[in-house]
Amino acid sequence: MQAETRQTRIADAILMEMDQEAETTKRLFNVIPEEKLGWRPHPKARTLGELAMHVAMIAGSVAEIAEMDTKEAGNFPVDPEATSRAQILDAFDESLKKGKAIVSSTDDARAMLEWKLVKDGATLVAMPRAAFWRSIMLNHYYHHRGQLSAYLRELDVELPSIYGPSADTNPFA
Repeated sequence: MQAETRQTRIADAILMEMDQEAETTKRLFNVIPEEKLGWRPHPKARTLGELAMHVAMIAGSVAEIAEMDTKEAGNFPVDPEATSRAQILDAFDESLKKGKAIVSSTDDARAMLEWKLVKDGATLVAMPRAAFWRSIMLNHYYHHRGQLSAYLRELDVELPSIYGPSADTNPFA
């Protein structure tokens, strides 16, 4: 009797990465000082609470946008400012669940179909949906998570491990 082999889909690698990175993000969210949610490092920067909610909501909101074939630039939803760490964690769990459900339900043919960002009928960006997931749902998410860790460092918060020990958790420092 031959063992059944499961064919890997394009979405599978994205889903595995979403799960793996979620644990790292939760560690970072768990050290956010609630009393500093209104703090911002510069007048033009988001507050800690706004940035944390942006990071928390990326998976679901980007996956939702990627369900469309074309998105008009300039009408993206505004993330709310967090009022508590629990709100951030709840938003993240909900967003991750939504993002994973959308990605998981996308077959390879649709994942490779072109997704476009347009402005007044002109195409600004065009790429396969899977490339949009990679570049915006994941890379964009990591960029803002990095900003979040920089905010926390400025607030003198002990940082957890992200991709190896931080200066605060390194036993060899």
